[in-house]
Amino acid sequence: MSFVLSFKAGKLTVGSAAEKAVLRCLCDYANDDGSNCRPATSTISAETELNKKTVFKAVASLAGAGWIEVSSLNGRQNFYQINAAKIEAAFLETKADKQQTNTKIGTGVNFGTGTKNGSGTDTKNGTKTSTKFGTSTKNGPIPVPKTVHNSVNTQSIINTSKDVFVHRAENGSLDASANESAEDKKFNLTEPTEEKELTPEQRAKQVAKRCPQEKLIELYHQCLPTLPPVRIWMSARRQQALSARWREMAIDQGFQSEAEGLDFFKRFFEFVGKSPFLMGQVKQKEGRSWRADLEWIVQQKNFEKICDRRYHDH
Repeated sequence: MSFVLSFKAGKLTVGSAAEKAVLRCLCDYANDDGSNCRPATSTISAETELNKKTVFKAVASLAGAGWIEVSSLNGRQNFYQINAAKIEAAFLETKADKQQTNTKIGTGVNFGTGTKNGSGTDTKNGTKTSTKFGTSTKNGPIPVPKTVHNSVNTQSIINTSKDVFVHRAENGSLDASANESAEDKKFNLTEPTEEKELTPEQRAKQVAKRCPQEKLIELYHQCLPTLPPVRIWMSARRQQALSARWREMAIDQGFQSEAEGLDFFKRFFEFVGKSPFLMGQVKQKEGRSWRADLEWIVQQKNFEKICDRRYHDH
């Protein structure tokens, strides 16, 4: 399974939503170089939720555009070769265009910030429009209405659907910096910075620092409901392992937002669900079966073996 190709294919414009869905599905079954890809048409149809006629049409269009090559064995089973070089080149071009666009436009909305002249508009370095509240002027500060925020219980979150108690990652994880409030002032994951645009690499590093542990655990429960649920997630060892995998993938895959990272891990958990061994469907010695759980999955050596299809090609 190539998370790399699948992630990059998802960023491209290939012709239609159906063609992109089929291309990403094929990438899920290919190696990183695009080889060894041979899912059945029924499998592609089931995973993309497209009928077989649409799948056939999308495959033909992708082959005609040079995204894939199709061959068959005895006219019964198709073999696909993904054009990894074409996907890589198109991805880099799209990435460069997006970076150039962000640098030229630079539009953002900021709250609780100030400017030298007390103005809400800065056009010195391009077109940059900001809406600001609580700024200061020459005649004195503009009063800001005081708001009262009810305290939130950060000790635990109760997932009523599974009766799962999960502690927030910030409370115990060594990846959660003590200077988090200072980082928040420097960077906002959902809005561009006011002073300058970050490069994709810089933004990926910022995203890597903030592992959304609760959301990842929720995705695990959503995608793998038959595996052992997480009932408590307090130990630093567990939180460190999950944060480490998030950080590694954020840098490697170039996550530009938390949403991109969550989409990646959603597809990863879905891939885990395709392994009979990991799902406890393979009998072990003495007729016993074993199932993976989140703690086991996020251990580095196990995570790498899953990505390398060690538990799927049996």
